[in-house]
Amino acid sequence: MAIERRTFLKGMGSLAAAASVNTLAFGQQQKISVGVVGGGIVGASIALHLAKAGAQVTLFEKTAPAAGATSKSFAWINAFTSDPHYRALRLKSINAYQELDRQLNLNIIWGGAIHWAINLAEAERMKASAAEFDQAGYDARMITPEELAALAPNVRLGPFDAALFSPLDGHMDPVDVTRKMLDAARDRGATIVHPCEVTVLRFKGDRLSGVSTTAGDYSLDRLVIAGGVDTPALAAQAGYTPPLTHAPGILIHTKPTTALVGRVIESPHIYFKQHRDGRIIGTDEAYAPDLPAHQGILEGPQEMPEEIRAMHGERILGKIKDKLPGATDAAYDHLTLGFRPMPQDRLPIVGASPGNSDVYIAVMHSGVTLAAIMGHYISHEIMQDDLIDELAPYRPDRF
Repeated sequence: MAIERRTFLKGMGSLAAAASVNTLAFGQQQKISVGVVGGGIVGASIALHLAKAGAQVTLFEKTAPAAGATSKSFAWINAFTSDPHYRALRLKSINAYQELDRQLNLNIIWGGAIHWAINLAEAERMKASAAEFDQAGYDARMITPEELAALAPNVRLGPFDAALFSPLDGHMDPVDVTRKMLDAARDRGATIVHPCEVTVLRFKGDRLSGVSTTAGDYSLDRLVIAGGVDTPALAAQAGYTPPLTHAPGILIHTKPTTALVGRVIESPHIYFKQHRDGRIIGTDEAYAPDLPAHQGILEGPQEMPEEIRAMHGERILGKIKDKLPGATDAAYDHLTLGFRPMPQDRLPIVGASPGNSDVYIAVMHSGVTLAAIMGHYISHEIMQDDLIDELAPYRPDRF
């Protein structure tokens, strides 16, 4: 078990310039003690923003930071959705990430994303989406073949009927960003405990008193459960079980190779990106196809044999090389199998548990895109005892 803490650092800019006490609910001289379950990117952002706001924060991570869904995420920051309210929330998170990137040097690649369609029906849908996004303030515009070729000079495009560029999009190394957020949280007084599993929520009457963990007992005033697919089991102890859908997905990771592309490439049948160190990450299926061979993985979390991982990895790498001829020397490194915390209606579940208001639920798909704004909003709701209107559609009691 590792218990890590750094002393508060002064002069760290606006992230450090927050009140150190909760004057609303806990008295002028007493810090609110908040636990955060989950050391992925959502939990890390929540811990950072709570520590910034003056809470005494303890984050509990079952294995290691970013070891769960975060490390298996494609980590594309975008606002692509047909839901106007949800799109606006994602746009706010893009803006929040830009500020965090400046403050914490998150090394996000703000190269945008390009997409193209290979039949007329897809092209018409793309044009309609571009018009809708433009009206909503999300810069996602149709581009000419010449513009597409200029934006992706190393990509073999092939014939297509329409293309779209979304310049506001970014992508990241989610493990690196999570670690930087946790470092910043420690710098502001947070304690990060791992490996440490929260096993029991403790109550005195109807109030949370703390948690029991594999590393001992902790006294807490509030608890945020941001444990990804593990959230329902723990949240059930507070009288609420968020409904999640099993959603496995795979990604190939290559060894570092020549820098070839600085944008997210979403082509028909394959999408990929390249990190600053030259690693290419991609997949050809957002979700596991419903095939007899996938029956086990579609029913619940399980391990994938290494020979099956390598088989899928080489297949996906072949498709990437077909679109990226300069990557002929790219070598397969590993394949990740992730299990997304996918709410039943695919929208975030965020807010106090209907079973106990001292326990806060934060579980969502697109956690990488949403982490920046969720950390800010959730911290505000807990520290100020003030509900954020933008989160109203995503409350746990909607189910």
